Amino acid sequence: MTTLRWGVLGAANIARKQVIPAIQASNNGRVVGIASRDKARAEQLAQTASIGHVFDDYAALLASDEIDAVYIPLPNSEHRAWTIAAAEAGKHILCEKPLALTASEAEEMVAAAERAGVILAEAFMYRHHPVVHTVLEMLHQGVIGELRVVRSTFTFNLSNEGDIRLSAPLGGGALMDVGCYGVNLARLVTGAEPLTGCGIADYGSSGVDESFVGALRFAPDGRAAVVAEVDVSVRAAGGTSYELIGTQGKIVVRQGFKPDANEEGEIQLHQHGDVSRIFTDAVDQYRLMVEDFGKSVLLGRPLAYPAQDAVANMRVLDMLRTAAEQARR
Repeated sequence: MTTLRWGVLGAANIARKQVIPAIQASNNGRVVGIASRDKARAEQLAQTASIGHVFDDYAALLASDEIDAVYIPLPNSEHRAWTIAAAEAGKHILCEKPLALTASEAEEMVAAAERAGVILAEAFMYRHHPVVHTVLEMLHQGVIGELRVVRSTFTFNLSNEGDIRLSAPLGGGALMDVGCYGVNLARLVTGAEPLTGCGIADYGSSGVDESFVGALRFAPDGRAAVVAEVDVSVRAAGGTSYELIGTQGKIVVRQGFKPDANEEGEIQLHQHGDVSRIFTDAVDQYRLMVEDFGKSVLLGRPLAYPAQDAVANMRVLDMLRTAAEQARR
């Protein structure tokens, strides 16, 4: 098998605008089936994206022998149930971030995939961009000395009050939707797990955290402590950037999590009052993500980021959410 046959559970915007086009453009995959609770929407998407089969429901898609792997862009509250169902059906799974509602749910999902002998991955696309690879190499080379501070922001302003990201029962909120990026970045660049963390949230009329600030402290083996700040909001003007501050300079990535696929990646290096710019190729990071997943299934290569990393990320989200809820009380 040289081409991975994908099925998609749901017709969410992230699937329609980003992941399905990425799979269709990839060198090792093809979306061949889709199912949605709104069948008319699925049929329309199937026509525009050249998807051959629209299934009556999710279960029918999972039962099909024509599907090798599934992409799950469903609300966070449904990730656990459908990931486990897909694993039990023998399908490999790429699930949207965050992987689950809690770390314990994520552990169940990973265990189900392991029992079934299928691959499970969390869809953090930004990690596959060459900007991230370059940044990690710069840190490894000590370009900014010892890393001491990580700052990240991911904000946008929701205009639709019915958006699922404003629904507590569906697992909404700024921390879950976009705070997971900043947490993941801090863990990635430190190569460690935080020892402590605290959080402050603004809970809107929706009942979810609409703005969230989290702080984490890392103590990587044999290195000085690193503190990380994660600022996120679904009620503020858009921005997705991060700064990595060391003892001898800092790295700034102004389009940190969602760079335009048609623009070169840019890293700003600040040292001794000077600013230099490093550019990487313009790429579709979603395509790189699905191709990495496809290589793991088709060629048996290890995933760049195994599912256990998603469990670790959820543990930190749990810690920050608990801290914010305690502060609220």
